Amino acid sequence: MWSLSSPKWLVGLSAQRITLARPAWGWSGKIAACEHIDCRAETPSTDDASWQPAVAALAQWLATKGGAHTTLHVVLSGRFVRWQLLPWQAELSQPKELAAYAALRFHETFGKASDDWQVMHSPQPPGQTVPACAVDAALIAALRSTCDAASATLATVSPCFASAFDHWLTSFNKKSAWIGLIEADCVSLGLLRDGQWLALRSQRVNADWRDALPGMMAQMGIAVGLSEESVPLYLTGGGDAPKPVAGLAFTWLQPKAQGI
Repeated sequence: MWSLSSPKWLVGLSAQRITLARPAWGWSGKIAACEHIDCRAETPSTDDASWQPAVAALAQWLATKGGAHTTLHVVLSGRFVRWQLLPWQAELSQPKELAAYAALRFHETFGKASDDWQVMHSPQPPGQTVPACAVDAALIAALRSTCDAASATLATVSPCFASAFDHWLTSFNKKSAWIGLIEADCVSLGLLRDGQWLALRSQRVNADWRDALPGMMAQMGIAVGLSEESVPLYLTGGGDAPKPVAGLAFTWLQPKAQGI
């Protein structure tokens, strides 16, 4: 049960808007209140600074409506997240060793830019790959300082992709599946086989996501040697299910929390 003395809010952070949703007491997927705040910058920001209008909007909301002692659970758009898959390494037995390995993988892929990122990963089950994500460390610091200034609590920060699919992953344990999160300017896409990740990436899109998705699937499938002729595609995102598209068959997974 949520504590009655500390309002909890789910905060979706993207480059276009922030979404603030207060779950109903007892959290059953119901939303008691929901608010959307536009935060598009008049001048488009670089990718490194694209989160700043959203954090400024959150600070304004906390100052005028949020109140002290509010607890925030923030989910980040794929626009703000980079992914790596960490293959199983039997010799890495300590959390610090796995953290160092994750940081090294990001450095090998993205170079010096990764020095300014905060790397996060889940515990690695024996014999399995594990997703690791990197977020601009300045974004995490800005969220913390924003909450501190408002006497609010930053409880969690997680990628929207992970939050969206956590409660569905068990249904894919024995299957091969593409799973994707559709956002206004970004597509996050993963490939699963027998419950293990084969590929995972986020890509910014400037046009219709339907135009970008087939190319992403082809590139990722070739990179991992995907041999199955037909792997089902499951998608989710805000709002209602999109209309069927010729040549792109998919199953739409309705978000658990309605109204977000």
